[in-house]
Amino acid sequence: MKNSKKFQLGIIGLGHMGSAIARGAVRKEYIERYQVAVYDPSSHAQADSAVEEFAYLSSPRELVRNSHIVLLAVTPQKLDEVLEAIHGEDIDVVLSIVTGASISHLQNALGNIPVIRAMPNTPLQINEGATALCMSKNCLADDYDFVFQLFASMGVTRTISEEQMNDIVAVHGSTPAYVYYFVDCIIKDAVKRGIDAESARALLVQTVIGAGELLAKNADKPLDDFISEVATEGGTTIEAVNTLKNEKMDKIIHDANENCIKRAKELGK
Repeated sequence: MKNSKKFQLGIIGLGHMGSAIARGAVRKEYIERYQVAVYDPSSHAQADSAVEEFAYLSSPRELVRNSHIVLLAVTPQKLDEVLEAIHGEDIDVVLSIVTGASISHLQNALGNIPVIRAMPNTPLQINEGATALCMSKNCLADDYDFVFQLFASMGVTRTISEEQMNDIVAVHGSTPAYVYYFVDCIIKDAVKRGIDAESARALLVQTVIGAGELLAKNADKPLDDFISEVATEGGTTIEAVNTLKNEKMDKIIHDANENCIKRAKELGK
């Protein structure tokens, strides 16, 4: 991979995701700490960079000038401000995790530079993330492979078309929050029935982990088979599953996803 610049990865925005990517990459020894540079004007970023032994640079332009891959890890509301700040610089590769920001939007602002878009999720913080990627036509294969393997070192990674990047947010990007809300509802219901919250949470969290592991280890097994193994005819679970079906849980999920995707598209405008 062509790289004549001091840092392999330069990160603009050291929030939850930017920090998770940087820490995960060095924890898995995919890149070394000295290869990571950071710019973030917040008060905590410089201190965090010092603790992690990342280089802290004084401006977005300084970061771009010294970094091969520039990771944009800011909110959609801050993106155009950042793009204006680095406009005109010689940029090797932009890696963007900004929801809704298209390749064309980034190239219109920065010139016909190579762009990789990523949609990761928060479990990346513990190297159990899921990330969808796409790239511009002028992106070098070596650069894309580096980014793909970077995220693969912290979980599961798939390449999709850019046209699917807004829709994919409702598959894995936002859905950790769905899971947390589902867990919260079950725990609160358990407490109402007299079960102590700590026991309910411990048992439920392990159930979510175990169910996920079973799904991962049996990737070709139909999901209906998993349900049937628990919801046997005439048993207790089938009554609960039938209630969820009667209450149109599939429609609730569909409507939630529609609103999620709609917002992703709005953020990209």
